[in-house]
Amino acid sequence: MENPLRATTSKTASLRGPLLILITALAMLAGPIPSALAAAPTPPAQPAAGPGGADYLWSGSTVRSVTFSDHTKDYWVFAPTGWQGSGGAPSTVPLVTLVHGWLGDDPKYYEDWIDHLTRKGNVVIFPRYQTSALTLPRTFAGNSIYSIKHALANYPADAAVKPDTSKGMTLIAHSWGGPTAANIANRWSAEGLPRPNAILFTEPYDRSLDSSLSGIPSTTKIDCLVGDEDTTVGRTGCDAIWDLTGHIPTTNRNYMWMFSDAHGSPALTADHRVPTSNNGQAEVDALDWYGIWKLGDALRDCAVYGTHCDYALGGTAHQTSLGTWSDGVPVRPMTVSTTKPACPAGSGAKGC
Repeated sequence: MENPLRATTSKTASLRGPLLILITALAMLAGPIPSALAAAPTPPAQPAAGPGGADYLWSGSTVRSVTFSDHTKDYWVFAPTGWQGSGGAPSTVPLVTLVHGWLGDDPKYYEDWIDHLTRKGNVVIFPRYQTSALTLPRTFAGNSIYSIKHALANYPADAAVKPDTSKGMTLIAHSWGGPTAANIANRWSAEGLPRPNAILFTEPYDRSLDSSLSGIPSTTKIDCLVGDEDTTVGRTGCDAIWDLTGHIPTTNRNYMWMFSDAHGSPALTADHRVPTSNNGQAEVDALDWYGIWKLGDALRDCAVYGTHCDYALGGTAHQTSLGTWSDGVPVRPMTVSTTKPACPAGSGAKGC
């Protein structure tokens, strides 16, 4: 009598070959597993050290605000506290003025960047040059200059950390802060301001510029950055500023382009809100750490200390890199030009 178990086993074995062939054929027809079902690469984290990095010499900051009756000359001053570097804490640090964008007249819109700049070892002045859309653009630079001068003249004598104005001033600007910062730098000598040693124009607007910017020293280090998906100002501001700063040699002046990258999740989007913090409806990500924060830090370092110049200027990999996705693929790097570049293919920036 035939063993039932052996017979069943034998039948199963006889079916296995054709069944495997059928499964293989179906898999080939279906194609590879959709990438959406696989874990998407994640963006780069903040670098541990260097320009844009988390190697903070200070643990926190203090803030002092001053208000005026019409509020168009209000300002905030942020100073580092909690020295955690080697040796004794310095009593002076470089001066940075952060010039906000249109109606971005509160530090909350840039709070993460301000905290970064302060803890990196800067006194940061944040002038409010505008309180509503009715504030006339031609007053923006004058309002800011008044605030900067007032902040420096009335800086507390007993402050533990003071700005070292002998090292000049680094200007960091976003949107309409771009032409405002350009005009501040242009008028520095006549107004008795600290010398503008470096300027980062982040997605600047193209209006209300002085007719000539020849007052900006030719030694000033400048990066002008366009966001590839910036439909608000796009390239218009960098083009206008570029045309008016031809006296500054190309060794000190770069025209830069930042691109979006959707290789992983969340995607990195180079739109007009890149520099703003959560209250400005944008998230801090690799475009900040490896992009605008890095460039601002490096321009300051290069102008004040003579260090990290290869992160600030020259089109080096240090300057253009935006880090690497978790799967090892580089984030699409920024591009650098020493002339006004053509629009990259497919760019959505205004003016392209």
